[in-house]
Amino acid sequence: MQAYILRRLLVSLPLLFLIAVSTFAFINLAPGDAIDAMIDPQELEASASDLNRLREAMGLNRSVPERFIAWLGQIVRGNLGYSYYTGEPVLSRISSKILPTLELTATAMILSTVLGTLFGIIAALKQYSAYDYTLGIASLFGVSIPTFFFALLALYLFAFVWEIFPSHGMGYVPGEGLSLRLNIYHLILPALVLSIDTMAGKTRYARTAMLEVLKADYVTTARAKGLSEQVVVLRHGFRNALIPLITVTMLRLPGLFGGALLVEAIFTWPGMGQLTIQAVGQRDYPMIMGLTMIVSSLVLLANLAADLLYAYADPRVRVNA
Repeated sequence: MQAYILRRLLVSLPLLFLIAVSTFAFINLAPGDAIDAMIDPQELEASASDLNRLREAMGLNRSVPERFIAWLGQIVRGNLGYSYYTGEPVLSRISSKILPTLELTATAMILSTVLGTLFGIIAALKQYSAYDYTLGIASLFGVSIPTFFFALLALYLFAFVWEIFPSHGMGYVPGEGLSLRLNIYHLILPALVLSIDTMAGKTRYARTAMLEVLKADYVTTARAKGLSEQVVVLRHGFRNALIPLITVTMLRLPGLFGGALLVEAIFTWPGMGQLTIQAVGQRDYPMIMGLTMIVSSLVLLANLAADLLYAYADPRVRVNA
């Protein structure tokens, strides 16, 4: 298993390089640069020579391949470059924002996985019932409606009309820092909103996977042996339905990170979402590259974790690995 993990990590390196090349090329194809984003022509008049000096100081006068090689040199030194806008190391700025984003994303994933799988199993056990049809309609709405709409609706209903949950922030107490109780209280609404889309899809996948498993011969044999329905469903049915559910869970992870950008902006959650929006607006290329590489690395590690979970769900995977 250790050799398998090492092989997967080595295979991920070329993939990360391709992601870096494509991302760097696309952001440099956009019109303008960081200097254009910093200077407002209506408020500050700058000559062409002044702008050229700024571009030369920031290295923007060099060609795209030269800038990319320079950025790779920063990675070799253990950094992700320096922000054009603040001059701070990219890695240090991301480090201060990554934990709130991971907290929000992990909570949303846990909620969507647990609730979505539970709803899907119950829908499969009660096939064609009113519960099944209700869940089907609710899942269709959850998948079809954008996350930002749910965020705005939840903000209006639960933070403005009924004032059940706070509308913004992470739960910091002035002079005391982050409060665990307030943090959980502030986390509930954005995490639920972020989990809706993934939960709806997980419900449909769990229902389909369980229906296929419950029709299998080994489940019929287990029932014929006189085993209780609980043992049949959980030990023989659910465990064999885990493989597709693990796959779907990890495939939805990039979507969770993408949805977190909007949710963090709407709920003023101090994570990487706000940092990404600021970097794009400021055309801060090193910051955009750093954020892209961090998120890509997290997704690749999650896919590796999914392969390791396959071994738990199906012992035959251990032999093949």
